[in-house]
Amino acid sequence: MVANCYVWVGCLASLGFFASQSFAQEKTDPLTTSSDWSVLVGTGAFYGPEYLGSKDYGFNPGLIGTIQNGPYFIKLTGTQLTANVLPSETFYAGPLIAYGGGRKDVSDSVIKKLDEVDAELWLGGVAGVGYSGLMLQRDRIGARIEVAHDVMGDSGTTATFSVGYEINASERLAFGVDLSTTYVTSDYGDAYYSVSASGSAASGLATFKAGSGLRDITLSASSRFAVTENWGIGGTAGASHLLGDMADSPIVKDRGTRTNVQGGLFFWYRL
Repeated sequence: MVANCYVWVGCLASLGFFASQSFAQEKTDPLTTSSDWSVLVGTGAFYGPEYLGSKDYGFNPGLIGTIQNGPYFIKLTGTQLTANVLPSETFYAGPLIAYGGGRKDVSDSVIKKLDEVDAELWLGGVAGVGYSGLMLQRDRIGARIEVAHDVMGDSGTTATFSVGYEINASERLAFGVDLSTTYVTSDYGDAYYSVSASGSAASGLATFKAGSGLRDITLSASSRFAVTENWGIGGTAGASHLLGDMADSPIVKDRGTRTNVQGGLFFWYRL
């Protein structure tokens, strides 16, 4: 089970980064319309680490969906729901809600002996800006920030900054790339990457206190193809590299890896 929603939601987001945003929509884009209501739903499978830094991987089902009317939208990517409430075609902003499974039921017998990380309910917001026609008629560039706080567990606050670029190679085919980094508070670092005295005694890992800082840098690539006017397929692949205290933790250095890869394949249908 892929436990932490932010391990794979970021990868999913690259698949639909421009598919439902409020800016620069073209009639030729197979995932959007320029008027009235537009509804897109999709499902697929994701392959990634059990948590960032884990050497153990697994499959997880995934959902994507968008309801949009003009610049306003509600978007589901994995276990994360976001919305735009601004009447702008350049800027967007709105609430964010997401679910995270924490760190439990892991495969590593040593990590199992550490304290589990409880399930998380993330509440926050997202804001971004986008521009179409940067270098080519069919290309788009955008930047966004997502800030979320765990209101149910002890995983603190995260802030993810990302930039993305997409080009429509044709009316049916598009490619995109997304670069992001996530800042985490000390509560998050402590929950996922610290080793307490009791955890050290149980697992044999050295004690360690993880603090705040940049958690990782992630690069994802995606593509989508409209098979028909309504049906399409999309894929995404990427890699995350841990930084700072998160990379120095014995959980990662002794039992895991600083670099994880992830990917997914999805089918979507536009109503």
